[in-house]
Amino acid sequence: MKHTPQLKVLSEEQIYIIHQSALEILWNIGVIVKSPDARKLLRHAGAVVDEDSMICRIPGYIVEEALRRAPSSFTIHARNPDRSIRVSTGSLHFEPMIGRINCFDYRSGTTHPTTLQDVEELVKLSDALPNYQLLHSGAIMPQISGIPTGVTHVHGYLSSVRNSTKPLKTTSRKRLMAEDCLRMVSVIAGGEEMLRAKPFTFTTANPVAPLHHDRDQMEGALEFARWGQPIDVTSEPQAGATAPVTLAGLLTQQTADVISGITIIQLANPGNPVWYGTCGTIMDMRTARIAIGAVEMGLINVASAQIAHFYDIPCRGTAFATDSKLLDFQAGCEKTLISTMAALGGVNKIFYPGTMEGAMAVSKEGLVLDNETAAGIYRVLEGIDVNDSTLALDIIGQVGPAGHFLNQKHTLHYIKQEHFLPLLADRQSRQRWEEGGSKSMTDRAHEEVERVLSKHKVDPLPDDMEAELERIIRDVEKREKNEGD
Repeated sequence: MKHTPQLKVLSEEQIYIIHQSALEILWNIGVIVKSPDARKLLRHAGAVVDEDSMICRIPGYIVEEALRRAPSSFTIHARNPDRSIRVSTGSLHFEPMIGRINCFDYRSGTTHPTTLQDVEELVKLSDALPNYQLLHSGAIMPQISGIPTGVTHVHGYLSSVRNSTKPLKTTSRKRLMAEDCLRMVSVIAGGEEMLRAKPFTFTTANPVAPLHHDRDQMEGALEFARWGQPIDVTSEPQAGATAPVTLAGLLTQQTADVISGITIIQLANPGNPVWYGTCGTIMDMRTARIAIGAVEMGLINVASAQIAHFYDIPCRGTAFATDSKLLDFQAGCEKTLISTMAALGGVNKIFYPGTMEGAMAVSKEGLVLDNETAAGIYRVLEGIDVNDSTLALDIIGQVGPAGHFLNQKHTLHYIKQEHFLPLLADRQSRQRWEEGGSKSMTDRAHEEVERVLSKHKVDPLPDDMEAELERIIRDVEKREKNEGD
């Protein structure tokens, strides 16, 4: 008998009040929707649309019907079928960060602009690390050092799919970029019809807080919806800056942002897989900067999961983030605190492992360290199994007072399932630790990075897939060159 640990920060009444308040915002205030296609969908559904201001006032019945259409579970398929992932309101998956502008160099303690080689190594690491199931990719990056910005997404995707057989995220930043990525993913899926029938990628659509759906991102998201690919609709409000300073106000505005985006997606393709997503946190008023390692981000993650599950929709949260510029105690504290809160709160997809410096940089060693934290979190969620065997009354009787349990078969049988045994944390005596080189946990993470990159093998792409993906890249490069001319 097990009891899964849970953390809640909102009552059912509070969740309902936030929902009703969000509906009130959408009807009385409305949201700016800059995509003409999205405004057309809303108008035909019964929303009041002002074409001059582009503000759309959406009746609650339209929103609630759209939320009912969104599925509570779905599958994202992988190049290796054994690595396909079933997403649900009861699952937990970790999505490591790949695409950041800067990459942390452990040896020098500095950052450098992320290169295509960095992307390849970050993806390869994530492919090898067992607690990452859904992968961000180079396709998401707005820029990769040495690659023209107009073709970053296609080069980033090819570099990523060469180095992992797990499900890979692609971009919906612009409609044309979304089309390019979906063409490439369809090659992996076995054709366009197969991709429409079985999602092989996913994306993020970010409403712009407060209450604004950008044209490019929404049109990219609509393209993903036309292909039936999962979309996490994630708002990024900052309490005190782009949202009310109160967490209740932030959650209400965030809910209006997210469910209006989900509504548009469901109008475009009823039943399209979505996540209710949050990247909400506070602005540190002392520095006027986003505080992505703030404990309030943990509270917002938990509350967002409760709201998402009220809608019976999976939740995407943001954790493993830190404002630290080093892989130090601050980083470990902020990452572990927020990610554990998010997992206990029921978040179904936790994004941002590997990040540091307010998510401006990504670290290969950070990916390894966060993977170990993720393993510990999975152990926490298993709880404590209480039954006749685990109570161990007969074993306690056999050992008796003043005995020990080291030589018991019961100990050997249960040790791995009851105890989390970290790979990187040091539990030796100081003498043994010093004899081993006095290595820190981050030192051992760096060694693991080098080991994985030298030893881990990824199944290569079949020659015909590789050739077709390269052909698509040449087409995109030619298009960008012609547009530049």
